[in-house]
Amino acid sequence: MSDLLPWHHPSWHRLLETRQQGRMPHALLLSGAEGVGKARFARQLAESLLCEQPAENGLAGGKCRQCLLLKADSHPDLRQVGPEEGKQQIGIEAVRELVAGNTLSVGEDAHRVFIIDPADSMSRAAANALLKTLEEPIPGSLIVLLSARSDRLPVTIRSRCQMLAFALPEEEASIAWIAENTGMQPEQARQLLQLAGGAPLKVPALIERDELQRHNRLLEDFAAIAVGGASVVQTGESWLKETGLPHLLKYLVAWLSAIIRSKMAPASQLAFPPLQTLSERLDLRLAYQLLDRLYDAERMSMNNLNPQLVLESILLEWSRIAKGEG
Repeated sequence: MSDLLPWHHPSWHRLLETRQQGRMPHALLLSGAEGVGKARFARQLAESLLCEQPAENGLAGGKCRQCLLLKADSHPDLRQVGPEEGKQQIGIEAVRELVAGNTLSVGEDAHRVFIIDPADSMSRAAANALLKTLEEPIPGSLIVLLSARSDRLPVTIRSRCQMLAFALPEEEASIAWIAENTGMQPEQARQLLQLAGGAPLKVPALIERDELQRHNRLLEDFAAIAVGGASVVQTGESWLKETGLPHLLKYLVAWLSAIIRSKMAPASQLAFPPLQTLSERLDLRLAYQLLDRLYDAERMSMNNLNPQLVLESILLEWSRIAKGEG
């Protein structure tokens, strides 16, 4: 039974107040970027609803029979639905099983909770199967949908759920959490947070993969190309031996985006010194030009393209615009 994440407190207290007033919705849609803790929030909410003796702050007490079942992942009144192993979608059969017969009738406690994650991966048929239950909710049941792309859910689904939106936390709050939970120094935590796109819960996996060290090596090459200190062909070959084209394109997009943000807000400081140096010398128009090219490459990267040719072409363009040749 974990503590609330610092940036979850406002949403938790609003929902707790709603519960205390007897206005708990039958369906919740937790929306927001990956890595902000939606799944953790959903689990804590389920534990709280099923606990016989929740704490004053609404979190599960952790000692009752229900909590022991939850700790053992064997509580009959909590179920999670997601894509089957090896599949990208939640199929209709999984949702039919959820809503069939008395599956959604309340069990031994006063509540039953069903978590669908990620909800935007439901097939159209699965979403339609869920819709009837959302239209005719069973008292005591709560369906929690999690989505990083709630715009992909049918309007009919979204309109029947109360939405809780989870924005990326403030940078300083995220850095403090990362430093406390990983032992990283604040400056490293800042870099890892930027690498994670501002999503703090993505950071532990980056640390495990030693992603920061790899990222910094690639960024040094990127900066070296800008001043003619590295070969485009050799850099492209070296990069592709280390990682795939889609991952490299994500880095390139992130770097150009950070440079553009810095040029739009000159007072801001970038977490990575090479990007700060590049920002000071790069023409904003040319940076946007290359960013558009990168977005096109990302869209096409799943096609049968030659990764070496694609990457070399992009790095050549980067070399030109870094020298102001447009």
